[in-house]
Amino acid sequence: MNFILTIDTEGDNQWEHGRAITVENIKFVPRFQELCNKYSIKPTYLVTSEVCEDKFARDIFTEYISTGNAEIGSHLHAWTTPPFIDKDGYRYNDSYHVFASELPGDILKEKIKNLTTHIESSFGKKPTSFRSGRYGFNETVADALIDNGYLIDSSVTPYINWKTHKGMPDGIGGPDFINNKPFPYQFQNLNGSLVEIPITILPTRFPLNMNSTLAKYYFKNVDNVIFLRILRKLYLSKQPLWLRPFSWMTDGMIEELVNEAVSIKLPYLVMMFHSSELMPGCSIYRKDKNAIEKLYELLEACFNLLLARNIKSITLTEAATLIRL
Repeated sequence: MNFILTIDTEGDNQWEHGRAITVENIKFVPRFQELCNKYSIKPTYLVTSEVCEDKFARDIFTEYISTGNAEIGSHLHAWTTPPFIDKDGYRYNDSYHVFASELPGDILKEKIKNLTTHIESSFGKKPTSFRSGRYGFNETVADALIDNGYLIDSSVTPYINWKTHKGMPDGIGGPDFINNKPFPYQFQNLNGSLVEIPITILPTRFPLNMNSTLAKYYFKNVDNVIFLRILRKLYLSKQPLWLRPFSWMTDGMIEELVNEAVSIKLPYLVMMFHSSELMPGCSIYRKDKNAIEKLYELLEACFNLLLARNIKSITLTEAATLIRL
């Protein structure tokens, strides 16, 4: 098993729709990188267009790449990445945070192409790893990534349904991953293939943890048994635990996740959070300095657990290379 730490590296306060874009949170990344270096953790920073515009970001991330301490990948915010159209949901910094999976194929491809070029020109290396903003991912996005030379995506959130979350006005909402499992798999088209490694989200605390007898029956028969489909909607979709340092997470919960991952022989643990969570008051999850200190305590506990379990850190692209061997 390997550990993959992914950071959605983006503008400040993304929950405030329509605000002016700033990236002050990037100034708080060096402290985080120092902690990662201490434990030989190699983060994958998945960056948006606005981060590419910032000189401080260009300087620090170029250094991290050159020293081999981190990877730079792509994080598509469709609402801040050109091209734009003068239509609801398609304009720059619109009040709608659209899902990439809702976009017409031609616009989607142009946005991914533009973001890829922007990152390469800003940091001197073409990105090969990707995560879609708001987890807006489907086969159309996968095809566009393959066509732009990407090797790996990590947008899928197993057991989570985003359909009720609005993106485009009068749109279909986000993707439905409720049937997705946490294991890696691949997409293919005529131009190549793309590895998908989902974010680690697992049932851990209830009878549907994946190695239980009930879970094995559940996953085998869920599409054919009506009461199991109802159970999935009412129970499973609300309960799985993310490998993400939420403010309410504890080191015990992280250990539960790791134990469950070992039990089901999950090959990769994928943690995610946002760069804005490193800055006090820049995220709904970390509102003050005390909350930031608790974040660092939780991360250090996690890294010590990985060290004790001899679970090594790799980047997203390193994982893709291993899977393709």
